[in-house]
Amino acid sequence: MNRLDTQITEIMSRPVRTTDSDTPIAEVAEILLTAEIGSVVITDLNGIVTKTDILTAIRDGRTTSPVETVMTESVVTVTPNADVQTAVNRMEEHQIKHLVVESEGEPTGIVTTADLAAQLATVPDSIMSMFATSAGPNQLNRYECTRCGQRVTGDTQPKQCANCGAPTRNISVTRD
Repeated sequence: MNRLDTQITEIMSRPVRTTDSDTPIAEVAEILLTAEIGSVVITDLNGIVTKTDILTAIRDGRTTSPVETVMTESVVTVTPNADVQTAVNRMEEHQIKHLVVESEGEPTGIVTTADLAAQLATVPDSIMSMFATSAGPNQLNRYECTRCGQRVTGDTQPKQCANCGAPTRNISVTRD
C-alpha cells in the first residue's frame, strides 16, 4: 500500500487534550509542557491553541488572559477515514501544522507535520512528490488541484484550479 493511502487514524496522536476557552493561558502552557504536546483543542472544536500562540502571549505578558484571546478560531479537521494524502492537502491548503481528526463533532486525534514527515520519510516516491521539480528542460509538467484533484499539463503552474479555484501543486518528478 502507498503510504499516502494510509488511513489517518494509523498515524494520529491520541487522546486529544482539550480545554475551555476561558482557561488562563498559563494553565494551557502547563498542559502543553506536562503532556509534551504542541497544541490543545478548545472544547466543542471552537478553536485550537499551539505552543507558538502561547509563547506569543507569554512574550506579551498575557499569561492570565483567557486562551480564547490567542487561539485560532477556525479549526481545520479531517474525518478518521481520511487518508494521509487528504491530510497533506488540507494542511497545505490552510498553511497549518496541526490538523484535528474529528468524528461526530468530537476531536479524536491530532495529526502534525512531524507525523506526516515520519509517515512519508521511508517512501522515496512520497518524498520526491513533496519536492517535485520540472521533468526537464522544454518538457511539460503535471499539476494537480489540492482540493478536487483535477490534473492539468503545462509548462507553467496555474495559480489556482480552473475547476474549483483551490491551489495547485507540481506532481512531476524526475525519474533517473
